[in-house]
Amino acid sequence: VVSNAMNQSTGSLRNVCEGASHDSLPAETLRRLENYGYGRYNNHGSNTNSAGALPTTLHYCQRYTFANHTFAKRKIPHDFFRCNGEPMKLDVDKIMEELDALERNTEASAFRKKVDSRNGFMLCHLIPLLNMALEEYQADV
Repeated sequence: VVSNAMNQSTGSLRNVCEGASHDSLPAETLRRLENYGYGRYNNHGSNTNSAGALPTTLHYCQRYTFANHTFAKRKIPHDFFRCNGEPMKLDVDKIMEELDALERNTEASAFRKKVDSRNGFMLCHLIPLLNMALEEYQADV
């Protein structure tokens, strides 16, 4: 399930990934989490969520492909969570570059734009979340 943020015009498709890194969620997601008081984030008192609601589920079993990135549960190494495990790679700049190109592409259908922006959104959330879980696992072992 992906949020209504993908169905609303937020000014730029790049909002779905801006500020993400291989071990940090996108800035808009962090801002919304802070506003809702989740996690170890500070609440800045703003309750405006112009990018739409957070999804209630990030579906890890589905396959997401965009901008030379692929996330699929069957492609994750069975021993991903290990003491010397390596985090998954995430090139946010490449994803944002592709989102910008997609937004400018007048020949791409609205459906194609929606699917690709959803895939970008999922990649920019699932990969950092798994990498953060790996980091926590390694700190506890």
